This record gives sequence, structure tokens and C-alpha cells, in this order.
Amino acid sequence: MLNLEVIGQKIANLRKQKDMTQQELADSLYVSRQAISKWERGEGLPSIEILSDLTKLFEVSIDYILDSSDILENDYQTMMQQYPRESVIYKYLNSSNLNEDFKSIFYLLKQEERKKMIDLFLSRNLNVDILHMWPYLNQGERSYMLYNIRSKKIDVDNKELCAMMNDEERIIFQNCYVIHKGKEKRK
Repeated sequence: MLNLEVIGQKIANLRKQKDMTQQELADSLYVSRQAISKWERGEGLPSIEILSDLTKLFEVSIDYILDSSDILENDYQTMMQQYPRESVIYKYLNSSNLNEDFKSIFYLLKQEERKKMIDLFLSRNLNVDILHMWPYLNQGERSYMLYNIRSKKIDVDNKELCAMMNDEERIIFQNCYVIHKGKEKRK
């Protein structure tokens, strides 16, 4: 069953996120400001045509507006289905749980988005621990990271990272410590 109050609150929140007044939203939808006010108070519902226009304006799905269930803060898979990819990635990048949420979003990204995320890390604009990232990188991404870490002299915890690398990656990195029978040796 539709909860008009929840729908109205979503419309109000989306309007405020776009930094629009009720009158500006009304003008863009060719309805009265009173109609917007009525929807936001949960006393009415836009027509299907207006709902369609709202989804385009706010870049959300009709499901998002009409569904009364809330999306969990780190449910990036559902967010990717209901919001524009750029806004979901932006939400992640501004999250306070970058390390914990990394695994929830990284596998959902397209190849070029994954590369941008890695480049943000390499330019020190993404504060994620490399140890959290490493298991989710494919072989090409790992090599790219290692070459850049080495050439840009980015400081990483060698022991823990090297323990996660394969032999080929250790050769690329060339300053790993490897544990052999309880003794530390520089490779």
C-alpha cells in the first residue's frame, strides 16, 4: 500500500537536494505550488505523467519515489539500480566508512570507474587502506597500482601488502620482505 506521507517526504527531500523551492519545482512541472505542497504533506499524489517527469528531473526511479522501504546506508547495489551511477559513487566517496564500504561498491563499478577509483587512491584523494583494496583488484589493476606506487614512491606497509602479493607482484614491487621459515629476508 502506498504511504503518501513517505512519498511526500521523498519528494520534499529530492526537491531540497536540488536546492529548489516549491514554486521552482511547480514551474518546472507546470503545476501549482499548492499541488507541490499537497504532495509533500502527504495529502495527494502526482499523476503518473508528473511522476515520470519527477524521475527525470531528480534522476531517480519511480520505484524509489513510490517504495516506502528505505535503502540501507551501504546498500550500493540497490542504490545503483535506483540512482544515477555518478551520484552513488559520489555518496561513497563522501562516506565516513570508506574502508568498510569499499568491497560493497567496487565490484559494481565499470572498468573505467574502477580505474578512476584507483587513480584517486594513487593521488591520495581516496583515503582507503590499500590492504582493504588489494583483495578486490584484478591482476591488471594490481600491476597498475604497483607500478604507480613504486614510481611515485607512495608509502605503503610493505610487510602486510607483500604477504598478499604473488611472486610476480613482488618482483614488480621489488622491495618486499618475504617470510621464509620464520626469518625475514629482503627479496
